[in-house]
Amino acid sequence: MRQRETKKTVAQIFFNINKKKVYSPLRAPFGSLELYGNVGPKKLEELFGNIIADLKKLSVNFCQIKHYPEAYHPVATILVHQVLTKFSFRPTAEISSIIPVDQKTFEKKIAVSQRQKLRKSEKRFMVSQVKLTELKKIYDFISACRHERHQSLSMTFTQLKKVVYRFPKSFLLFQVADEQEMAAAAIVIKVSENILYTFYYSHEKRFNRISPVVFLISGIYRYAQEHGFAQIDLGTSMVNGGINRPLLQFKKSIGGQPSNKYIFDRIFP
Repeated sequence: MRQRETKKTVAQIFFNINKKKVYSPLRAPFGSLELYGNVGPKKLEELFGNIIADLKKLSVNFCQIKHYPEAYHPVATILVHQVLTKFSFRPTAEISSIIPVDQKTFEKKIAVSQRQKLRKSEKRFMVSQVKLTELKKIYDFISACRHERHQSLSMTFTQLKKVVYRFPKSFLLFQVADEQEMAAAAIVIKVSENILYTFYYSHEKRFNRISPVVFLISGIYRYAQEHGFAQIDLGTSMVNGGINRPLLQFKKSIGGQPSNKYIFDRIFP
């Protein structure tokens, strides 16, 4: 959508068509509408009226739009929710956790029990940013940590590599390690100039008692402070369509604040 007077894009959305099904996005954590200006409901209704008409011409039978967490842009989320439900999209809410980044230290934001683990990790390891050339090493480490917990990653290394090397400035790698071994690692995405998203992160199970992932997040938080980011998105706490309460509680204990993340579905007759 463009403003006639200035010819500037004020709203846009990207779709991936897979046979008769349409997704925004296909594999990424979220897609949905990007708003760049003061766009009211009437303009968005006009936009979606055109989108729905085009989808019907393509004989689409299903459309799914994954919206970003409400904390990213509360006003935009309310507007998108209002417009999409008017066009018969059914919303379901997931729970994300967002750490606000401000002048407070990470240690002051977390629970006492997590501070103790943080201090233990600080004495044993170092947290640092690593080069993108270490992507395979970081990916394999996180994958092994997930395998220990009978979990898997949503992307293969080949799939992730293609995205990272196409958008190298959008990805950051962090690790917690000593001179001999790695204990925790993260692949982080720069969503915008204000938001970091912890795409993949984990620590080895044998380090559960000191939870080096807390030290890992502290390093990401410090990076965010130094580079002017306002939020760190820790991702959703959902498993098989339900809330993973222990995971949500852990994220709360390290400063994460719950935020709705809507998924909008529409079935076409």
